[in-house]
Amino acid sequence: MTTELRIQLLARHCQSPEFLGTFSPQDLIAWLQAELGNATVLDRFIPHGPIQTMAIAPKRLLHIVSGNSPHGAMQSVLRGLLLGSMNEVKLPSGGLPELKLWVDAFPDELQQLVNLHDELPDALWKQADAVIAIGSDTSIEAIHDKLSPWQRFIPHGHKVSMGVVYSDFKTAAARAARDVSLFNQRGCLSPHAIYVDETKPGDRQRFASLLAKAMQSFNLNHPPSPLSLSEAGAIRNLRETYRFLAANDRDIELHESKASLDWTVISEPSITLKLSCLNRCVYVKPLPQQQEDNIHKLIGDEAAHLSTVAIHPYSDQTATHWANSPASRICPMGESQSPSLFWHHDGFPPLASLLSWKDIG
Repeated sequence: MTTELRIQLLARHCQSPEFLGTFSPQDLIAWLQAELGNATVLDRFIPHGPIQTMAIAPKRLLHIVSGNSPHGAMQSVLRGLLLGSMNEVKLPSGGLPELKLWVDAFPDELQQLVNLHDELPDALWKQADAVIAIGSDTSIEAIHDKLSPWQRFIPHGHKVSMGVVYSDFKTAAARAARDVSLFNQRGCLSPHAIYVDETKPGDRQRFASLLAKAMQSFNLNHPPSPLSLSEAGAIRNLRETYRFLAANDRDIELHESKASLDWTVISEPSITLKLSCLNRCVYVKPLPQQQEDNIHKLIGDEAAHLSTVAIHPYSDQTATHWANSPASRICPMGESQSPSLFWHHDGFPPLASLLSWKDIG
């Protein structure tokens, strides 16, 4: 199947606005051109300096995906299909129904390029030319140990995201509520904390109050999915801990959904970035006043795992302030959960990193 035919089939049959956004054939062509230099280089030799070259996609791709959200799995399979690889997908133990529904709707030409597995036969480990893994650092390490030196390995381990608000608090609160709430905050792109630039005393508290109202408003139209017993227990424990702390420190505030565990906003003076218990629980913290290029030294060890920093108001200038941070993506607030097709996932060029090249001349 030619690249052109795959592009037409993907654009016509594989849209998923909720998880992948929308894309046209022209978008897919532009994506290939951006990463590979030429959209036809998977099908033919093209000039490359004094020689000619052609891109060689992996014959068989193994995707080992997590159950946090279907985003990563669907993005990974879309990339494999665009390259024309055979895609073997190891599902998480709890399954991934959104991915299965998406694949089941494919035309036959694409369905035959995707196999979903509850268990991985040993043979598949050996047959894969490249392995893409999404999961915890412990899982990533265990997967890496099973691979041979010749197998390409693209790991997507533990990541955390955050937001930064400089001004225009009301608009920022609505956008932050969306970023935090979508997919119950279970993906790597979900902010765990929002940092507020405190130009006036009380700015952090004012933003936290606005964020709480925005979380409630978002919740009315987009209620969370059901919680497990352990998830519900984690939220209750978090709330009770901060209820006690707030009773003894007026600089700490707890905002929570009434008569439910739907959302939680905690305002505190600590600048340390820490993981929330997910499920729409978010910290509001003061932005350190030192230079942003020292952020990883100021907000603790989790900064080393930054994936996305969502900023409001966003401009190229404010974004470049964060260029030296460990984050591989800096975007407008409200778009944290909606990366472009063209993004470099955890810093990897997602198409080019899978390819080999054949030269003649």
